[in-house]
This record gives sequence, structure tokens and C-alpha cells, in this order.
Amino acid sequence: MRSARPKVLHPLCGLPLLAYPLRAARALAPRQILVVVAHGKDEVQAAFSAWPVRFVDQGEPLGTGHAVRQVQAYLAAPRFLVLPGDAPLVPPEALQALVEHHCRAGALASFLTFAPADPGPYGRVVRDESGRPKRIVEAREASPAELALREVNGGVWCLENVPALWEALARITPDNAQGEYYLTDLVALLYPRVAALLWPHPEDLLGVNDRRDLARLEGVLRARILEAWMREGVSVPDPSAVYPGPDARVAPDALLLPGTFLYGETEVGPNCVIGPQAYLVDAKVAEGARIWYSVVEGAWVGAGAQIGPFAHLRAGARIGARARIGNFVEVKASQIGEGTKALHLAYIGDAEVGPGANIGAGAITCNFQPGKPEKFRTEIGAGAFIGSNACLIAPLRIGEGAVVGAGSVITEDVPPYALALARSPQVVKPDWARRLEER
Repeated sequence: MRSARPKVLHPLCGLPLLAYPLRAARALAPRQILVVVAHGKDEVQAAFSAWPVRFVDQGEPLGTGHAVRQVQAYLAAPRFLVLPGDAPLVPPEALQALVEHHCRAGALASFLTFAPADPGPYGRVVRDESGRPKRIVEAREASPAELALREVNGGVWCLENVPALWEALARITPDNAQGEYYLTDLVALLYPRVAALLWPHPEDLLGVNDRRDLARLEGVLRARILEAWMREGVSVPDPSAVYPGPDARVAPDALLLPGTFLYGETEVGPNCVIGPQAYLVDAKVAEGARIWYSVVEGAWVGAGAQIGPFAHLRAGARIGARARIGNFVEVKASQIGEGTKALHLAYIGDAEVGPGANIGAGAITCNFQPGKPEKFRTEIGAGAFIGSNACLIAPLRIGEGAVVGAGSVITEDVPPYALALARSPQVVKPDWARRLEER
């Protein structure tokens, strides 16, 4: 990857690569999940610390066979699957099919194979006259005749946790071009007690070896997600310019325009228009809302609300139905009432804004609380009008229907329907500039 970041932490559609095989494994409800780590182990463990997995330190990474040997003392099941951490598209159905095929064959070791259009660097599967696999030859060590084979190793294994398996693993040597212990050598060592299942969807087993592969697989996954959405009634005029995450959900009759990113647990309701250029993470968007040229992170947007252009909704923002949040407005940890307008150049943080209020250009809530992580809060009543460039110094309450004059710095509560002004007296000195020039 030419990167300081461990390969399995590189993102694919908003999630690290390793998240995908872990999800596939978890779908089979296994007794345990072990993650073998080596390079960048501290970063990997930190990234997946909340997952119900156990990490096993490989130490010096000496190949796939060496990695599997490290888990022997931790295994508690009679058989186990081995998945590569850099093959993100393997579906649970393929894993289930492999387990069933393995059990029917009574094998000690079984693996998935596939037949890509370009076998390239993948290990070739050599079968005997009866069709049973007898060895896997790595591409860099294959003869011209072996390179001509189309069936390749998919890197997903089902193995029996029995002494014969571990004895075979102990006999693997690093006598190869890479100087590593290849797990693929198990096939020859355990033949004929091996089996292979040809998976009919080659894209599912493609791995990531470099950033080109990462981009290619992101394109595959994006296309799959968007095709599923479009079949369910979502409009995507340009699928090449929309970027979905695997956990996002979009309702029928929504329209996703170019430059739309939908990551995390984002949910978009029916008849919404998202984009152009909208970045949503863990956002909830109700029916008929419109978001364009804006960022929405961990926020909730009510039915018919309009967000943008160039707005930023941060974590904890809740925008009421038919509210409008416009140009260069930032909202954080605040409730914005139904029909309220904040159309330009405002900051609303840690506030409760009632329905029908109007927040003028440049108005801000000043919510800093010295020495404490929590912020002071501002309450703005229904129908209140906050003039341009007003500073509301929290903690503060602006009553229903109250008006705050433009340019005011408000430090005390304002009663309902009152007018609050807090400006320094204007001073005008006639001919001051002319006299300055005469000096």
C-alpha cells in the first residue's frame, strides 16, 4: 500500500477493510473470532477494541501458514474458518457454503476457489484426474502450463482442529521465493483429504494488494449498493458520482445527486433530495427534506427542512420540520424548532430554539463554560427574532416573541415580546477625517 497505515485499516466505502471479513464471520454466529495481528497491531487493536474479538500477536510476520499456527492454543471449536483481512467482499453465504461442502467431503482442509478474468498474482489450483485439489502453486513459482490455469485460490479456508492438521502445518517450510510459510502448502501435505469449492462470483473473493485494488473494489461495492437502492425506487442519475456506505439506508423516491456521500448509519427518508455535494455521516433525514452543498454529522433533519448551501450540522443537532438552515450556518447540539430560519452566517451551539424563530446573519450563541467540558445553554422562544451580528452570552433565555436588536451583546434574560438592545452609543465627530489629512 506504500503507507504507514496498516492495510486492513484503509477505508472502503467509509469502513476499514478489516470490518468486512469480521462482519461476514459474525453472520455465522461463531463460537469465537480471533484476529491475528502483526504490523501495526496497536493501531488495529485500537480501531477494533469495541468488537467482540480476541487479538493474537503473530510476532514477526512469516506468512499465512505461520499466522494460522499462532492460534492453535486459543481455538475452542472442532473446526474453524480462516479469512484474509484484506478480502472485503466475501459474503456470509460463501462461508456457509464452504463449511457445508467441507463437512460433506469429510475433509481436513477445504478452501474457496474462483476463476477471475485475469488470474494475475493468485495461486493456481491444480486438481487430479478426479477433480480433487492436489496442490496450490503460487503465481511467481508456477510453470507456464500452471499459469494457464484459470481456477485460483480464494484465500478462505475451513480447517479441522485436529492433530493431523497441526502436524501438517508444522511440516510447512519457507522454501519458496518469498521465504515464507505458505498456508497453501497444506493442500499437498494433506492430499487427498482436501476439498475445494468453486465460488461462482469472482468479485466476491478479490483481495486488496495495492491502492488500485482498493479503488477497484470500492467501485464494485458502490455499484452493488446503488443498484440495490435503485431497484427499490431510489433515483441516482449518476451512480459514478454517489458514494454510499454499507450501513446507509435510503427510502424509495429519494433523489441522490452527484457528490453525495452517505456514510455510517445514515437514513434518508422518501422524497428527499440529497446533493449535489452533500456529506452525511450518521445522519437521520425525514421525508421531503433537501440537503445540498452541506455537511451533516450525527444530526437529525425534520420533514421538509432545507439545509444548505454550505451549512454544517454537527453532532446533536435536531432540525425541526420545514426549518431552513442556510449559507455558512453551523448548528451543534441544538434543537431548532419547526419553521425556524437561520439563513446565513450564524452559529447556534448548545441551544433550544423554538418554532418560527428567525436567526439573523452573523448571530451567535456564546456557549463556552470556563474549565468545564459541558457548555452553557441558550433558550430562544417561539417566534423570537435575533438581529444580525447579535451575540447571546449563555446561560441565557430569550422569551417568546422577543426581539434582539442587531449588533447587540445580550448577557441577561429577555422577557417575552420585549425588545433588547445592548450597543455602545454611536459617536460622530464632524470633519475628523478632513482635519486628519490637513495635519
